[in-house]
Formats: sequence, C-alpha cells, structure tokens
Amino acid sequence: MVIEVKNSEQVNEYIARNRIVLVAFLNSQRIAEKGYVVKLLSIIEEESIPTIRTALYVRPSNSEVNASISLNLYLNGTCVFSQEGLFGHLENDLIALKMGIKEVLKNKMIQVKFVKRS
Repeated sequence: MVIEVKNSEQVNEYIARNRIVLVAFLNSQRIAEKGYVVKLLSIIEEESIPTIRTALYVRPSNSEVNASISLNLYLNGTCVFSQEGLFGHLENDLIALKMGIKEVLKNKMIQVKFVKRS
C-alpha cells in the first residue's frame, strides 16, 4: 500500500521505520500525474520480494526542487538510487525502475525479485 506522506518529517520517519523504501517526490504543479505515480509504486511494492515499501510526497508549490518527479530508493535510511522523471508509459517505467533497483541492491548484496501476482 502506497503511503502518502504530508511533510518532510513524515518522509524521514517512514524511511527510518522501513529497511527498503521507494519514495516518489511529486511537484505539486504535476498533481495530475498522481494517479499514475501511485499505480507505479503500488505495482513495485506488490511485486517485490522482499517487499519494497513505497511512499508518495507531493512537494509544496514553494519547494526549491525543480524536478517534476523524482524517485529515491532508500536502504537502511540511506539513498542508494535516484531517478528523475518518468517515460509516461507504465511498462517502460516499470522495466527501468525494476532494473535500476535490482542492480543497485545487488551491489549492496541484496537480491530482489519482482513476481507478478494474479
């Protein structure tokens, strides 16, 4: 289940409570993409073994970060993978994210599998 966090403190708390976390940071001006991002995160969490917890943080409009969307993967509280932007095609975004996550975690001696569930 994708958790929607309301502020940076909640983001930090969620990261601290979970071993592996993928957080999507969405610019508030791109709120129309929220449903797509939630679907993407839901699939990653549902198909990952061990489970990758997911969260969405909609940045306030006064945020200094320019990226419309960025996805950060945290392992034990440390960001180990970051991606800015999406292709906008679900299958392509899933392939790119899964490959990136698997490679980064493999380098950290953690094997992650993605299994489609019916």
